[in-house]
Amino acid sequence: MKELTCPRGHEKMKIRRLKKTASFRGLEIPCRVEAYVCSECGIEAGTVHSTAAVQQELAEAFRKKTGLLTGEEIKSLRKKKGLTQQELADRLKIGVASIKRWETGLIQSKSMDHALRLHLKENKLKDDFSGNRPLSLSRIKLVLITFEKKLGRALLRKNDRMLYAAKYLWYADMLAFRDLGGGMTGAGYAALPLGPQLNNYRDLVEEIRKADETQAEPLTKEELLIIRKVVRAFPEDRQVYEAAHQEKIWKDKPIGAAIPYSEANELQEL
Repeated sequence: MKELTCPRGHEKMKIRRLKKTASFRGLEIPCRVEAYVCSECGIEAGTVHSTAAVQQELAEAFRKKTGLLTGEEIKSLRKKKGLTQQELADRLKIGVASIKRWETGLIQSKSMDHALRLHLKENKLKDDFSGNRPLSLSRIKLVLITFEKKLGRALLRKNDRMLYAAKYLWYADMLAFRDLGGGMTGAGYAALPLGPQLNNYRDLVEEIRKADETQAEPLTKEELLIIRKVVRAFPEDRQVYEAAHQEKIWKDKPIGAAIPYSEANELQEL
């Protein structure tokens, strides 16, 4: 590094490591700063290198404080799994540039942190047919009522066999499993001729109608965002029906076969 002379006319300044506290995304985070310091008057001058290093250190400290995987943890776990950055990106259905940025300082979203943990740490992605949670008919009804409010029309219609409702529900459950690590309802799904459908839906439709949604576990902020995402993508019934019929994880299954949640990463329309 080049030498600096104190602008107040004192001796040459020396590089030192200083302890500071910085405000970062609303949190006060301690960090170490490399700077030129005049030993006589105490004036400080940062370096280009130190500015970049501080930003990365703050990002790492923020992730630790908020429970997100740090860049070093992502890199270490990825290598432990024997995955290249490209292979991890392919599994997550994202660009490899995102993996590179997360490993070098960019902070991932909470939903992507869940996805990273599933692939790197918790190893929960498996051929699971309940989305890692128990079946809850009251929660199925709550999710469908929430869809109805967002769509502005009824889905649980009289004498309806959930031709469209099941598609909205399926996307919500699969996306929740993919992004959050668990489905919303615990429902199982089968590949039927008219698209993805609830397992044993004939026996469940009336039970879902009679279920008390007020007894269901409230939807989280992240789950509500997923429901909004599905509604924005498919504002009309026919759109969600046609999209579901384009999904390989339905098309490639024999009629009647269960659709495992572990294939949620292969969704193409969302």
